[in-house]
Amino acid sequence: MTDTPFMAKDTAQDGREIEVLGTCMTQPAIDARHEHDIPPALVWSYAQEEALIGVSEQHAQDQCYRLLPDAEDRARRIAARYAGLYFKSARKSLGKVQFYWPALAAFVVKDIAEAYRFDREGVLEGGWDTAARTSLVPSLVSEGLSGASPYAHAMRVYAALAKGNLWLYMDIYPWLYFFMRFGMNKDGSLNEARLRDHVTKRKSTEYQQQSRAAVEQLPFGRPWLGRQQARQAKDAVYERASRYFNTPPVWAGMDGGYGAHAAAASQAHNHIKANIASYDDNYLLPVSKYWSKIREAFYVMDEARRELTRIAQDGAALERLEKVAQFPVTGEIQKTYEYLISEARESRPAAKAAIQLNELKIIAVQEQLNILQPLIYDDKKLKETMDMNHRFARMSQGLMTTKYRVIYSAAPTTDDPELQTVFDPPSGFWSGAWDGIRNRQQSLPNPDDRMKYVEQIARDFHRLMQTRRSYMDRELRTIWGWGDENKDE
Repeated sequence: MTDTPFMAKDTAQDGREIEVLGTCMTQPAIDARHEHDIPPALVWSYAQEEALIGVSEQHAQDQCYRLLPDAEDRARRIAARYAGLYFKSARKSLGKVQFYWPALAAFVVKDIAEAYRFDREGVLEGGWDTAARTSLVPSLVSEGLSGASPYAHAMRVYAALAKGNLWLYMDIYPWLYFFMRFGMNKDGSLNEARLRDHVTKRKSTEYQQQSRAAVEQLPFGRPWLGRQQARQAKDAVYERASRYFNTPPVWAGMDGGYGAHAAAASQAHNHIKANIASYDDNYLLPVSKYWSKIREAFYVMDEARRELTRIAQDGAALERLEKVAQFPVTGEIQKTYEYLISEARESRPAAKAAIQLNELKIIAVQEQLNILQPLIYDDKKLKETMDMNHRFARMSQGLMTTKYRVIYSAAPTTDDPELQTVFDPPSGFWSGAWDGIRNRQQSLPNPDDRMKYVEQIARDFHRLMQTRRSYMDRELRTIWGWGDENKDE
C-alpha cells in the first residue's frame, strides 16, 4: 500500500537497524541510548515505528517492513496488538499497572474485522445468500430512500472502517507503547518525570525521516489517494469490462432486451474477477484476493471506484485527517498518563479498578471525539448510510442487517446477552419495527448518542472484568494470538 519501506534491516537487538533512530552504533539497546542522548522526538519515532511494524510484514528479500495491504488482515493485527498492550503492561510493571482500554479495544476491533466479513459475504458477494439485502426489492428501497445501492452503502462502511481503524491505531498505540516501553523501569516502578515531560513532545513533523515518510504514505492520506486515483484512471481491467456495455441492447422482443444486457453484464463481471489481481496492486477495497466470490463484480467495482473518488475529492475530510496525523497531545492523553501513574501508586484492588475504569473512559473520549469524529463520523454520507442500516437492523431485529454491538468474545458472535452491548436496542420486535417506520432512533455518528453508548459499553466491560476475569483474559489471549508479536518480550 505504501511504497516507502518502514525499516532497513532486522539486525539490531530491538529487531531493527539502529540507523532508523539516527544514532550511532555504540549503544545497541534502545533503553540505554535513550537514557543518555536520544532526543524525545526520535524516541517517539521509535514508538510510531512499533505501531507501523504491528500492521506490516517483513519481506525476506530485503528485510524491509511493508504495510499489510488488506484492511481485514490489519484489523486482526491491530486487535492482537491492543491485547498485547493489556498483558505486557502488567508484566513489565510487575502488576502495578495494567492498561484497561486496550483490552476493550481488542474486542471492538475484532468486531470490526467481523464487520468487514459481513460487508463482503453479506452484501458485496451477492447471490441468494444476500437476497434480503441485494435483490431487486431491497435495492429499490435503498435507492428510493438514499439514492444509493446496497453495494454503495456497503462500500462506504468498508472504507470508513478501514480508514478509522488504521488511523486511530496510529494515534493511540504509540501513546501507550511509549508509556510501557520508556516509562516503566525494570523494577516495575515508573519514571514519572520522563512520562510527564515527554508526553508533550510527540510531534510527527519531528519524526526521523523514515518514520515520518511511512506515516505520510499510509492509506487515505493525500499521497496514497493521489496514487490510487491515478491508478484508477488507468485501470485497463475496468476499461475493458465496461466495453461490454458499449452497445446498448435493443429493448424489444419477448424479454425486452434484458437478456442481451444480462449477457453483457455477465461478461463484464467475469472479466473483472479473472483479471483484477493483475492490476489491483492493493489500491482497491476490498483487495483483489476476495473478488473471485463477488458475483456482480463490475457493479461492485463501479461503486468502489465512486467511493474512493468521493473520499479523494473531500478536501475538508483530508484536512481533518492531516490534523489528526500530527498526533498532537491532548488533555485526554495527559489525563490518561496521570491515571496510569496513579494506578501504579495504588495498592487497594477496588481503588485500582476504579482508576482503570477512569483510564478507559478518558481514552474513549480521545478515541471517539478527538479522532473518529473528525476522521469518519463527520462524513454526512456515512451518517446517512449508518442511520439507514440502524433503522433496518431495529425493524428486522438484525435479520436484514447487523446490529451495532460489541461482543466480548474472540468468536464472531454470541447468543449470550451478558456478553454483548447493543446500540439503541428496541424494547421488542413490534416496537423496533414501529420505531423504524417513524425513524425514532438514535444515530451512532451523533457524538452525544455515541458517547452514551460508549458509557454503557464501559459499564458492561468493567462488570465482566470484575466478575468474569478469567473468561475475559482467556478470550483476550486468543485475540493476542492473531498477531506476530513476540509475547516473551
